[in-house]
Amino acid sequence: MDNDAFGLILQQKPARVLLAVSREGGTYASVISREIESTFSHTTNILGKLEEQGIVMFEQDGSDNRVKRVELTQKGEATAALVEELSAVLDDKKTGKKRAAGKKTKKAAVRKDALDFGEKLEMIKARIELISREELEGKGSISQEDYVRIGRRLGPYRRELRKIMESGGKSDVKKASGLDGVIEKVFAERERLRG
Repeated sequence: MDNDAFGLILQQKPARVLLAVSREGGTYASVISREIESTFSHTTNILGKLEEQGIVMFEQDGSDNRVKRVELTQKGEATAALVEELSAVLDDKKTGKKRAAGKKTKKAAVRKDALDFGEKLEMIKARIELISREELEGKGSISQEDYVRIGRRLGPYRRELRKIMESGGKSDVKKASGLDGVIEKVFAERERLRG
């Protein structure tokens, strides 16, 4: 990665934009700007810089030339994975806790995972509700493009839920399973409205 890309990714907003695109599995600048709590103009400026570095790409969405989806390139996916890993390492260091070896370390790690899963489940729940409202609420039918987009938007969250169901504690597994059921209902409604 050249120095321009390195400097760009280490800034807070570009890193948040990158992670938002990664979580959404392809999305729109307006969705990203809401998620990172930034202006649309600032978000599109950041996306333009990320595109120059080959981290994201824009694809025309449907017949409207003005609306473009933002997707990660292969380089972008690798970069997002590294930023997530770096973020996890830095968050751990921010706590300032020095963990003892052995059982204490394992117990602390389990508690931290439980907290992480709890936060992640709340975020996923909010995102599912938002996507459901944006994509399906008040609609009599949806196009094939809408159908595919809904799947792309919910897919990453479903994968996260499956990971939690495989490695989380009982209460986390129960919550994740419930949210997976909510996604199933959204998919059923998507199928019903398909035009």
